[in-house]
Amino acid sequence: MRRRIALAHASLIVDDLEVHLGGATIMQHLSLSAEDGEFVAIIGTSGCGKTTLLRTVAGLIPHVDGSIALHDKPVVGPESRVAMVFQHFGLFPWKTVEKNVSYGLDVIGRPDPDGRIDRLLEMMHLTESRRKYPFQLSGGMKQRAGIARALCMEPELLLLDEPLSAVDAITREVLQGEILHLWDSQSDMNALLVTHDLDEAILMADRIIVLGGPPTQVLLETTVPIARPRNPRTIRSNPEYAPLRARLWETLQNTQAAAHGRPPASDGSSDDAMEVRS
Repeated sequence: MRRRIALAHASLIVDDLEVHLGGATIMQHLSLSAEDGEFVAIIGTSGCGKTTLLRTVAGLIPHVDGSIALHDKPVVGPESRVAMVFQHFGLFPWKTVEKNVSYGLDVIGRPDPDGRIDRLLEMMHLTESRRKYPFQLSGGMKQRAGIARALCMEPELLLLDEPLSAVDAITREVLQGEILHLWDSQSDMNALLVTHDLDEAILMADRIIVLGGPPTQVLLETTVPIARPRNPRTIRSNPEYAPLRARLWETLQNTQAAAHGRPPASDGSSDDAMEVRS
């Protein structure tokens, strides 16, 4: 059944989307939206279509029905208004850091008169590594380069597909802060983050969408009622944190239980490990 969305103030509108892959219906009647400047996190159990959704919004996977619009203009394929940061960096191994970052501008033949590349390299702490190649970088530095490359085109929508899952815990915390700082400095840019980490979703997002499936469906949408700025080391002490995390966990746990024919969870506060990757 089609799920209607509120269009007021929405800059990104995914409406009644249907996607087929390999003869299977991955999404059907999927609708969601994001307001101007909103940071939205998407979580869900394994195989529910989180990454497929991001790639479809990016124009990398075609949809057979429905529509995707960004600021009232349709998204029908890859374009400079939408940029994506990939889980496994996606850097060109034969290009230096600087050339990876400037790739989008180079492809369309656009000069860099405002020093955007230098500014991004500095913001992402890559200035001293600009002549290095990806094999010479740590995982964290590679992802910094991937983020800088995405922002170089000054996109209206930034898509983040588990961008921090391949880095260590300390680097992850640092990069979470840097991503939020960059997003906050980009005026009305929207961000969609796919993550399997509930704590990361709560830390970074204005709103969290829980997906189930296949076919992909929205199970829960909730705002994060915790004021910014948020500190990853102290956010757990906020009185709103535990109830929100428990609600998200219970939704995921019940979805997984239903998929395996088990009764729903009676307690959403469990901290046992559960796989929620795409």
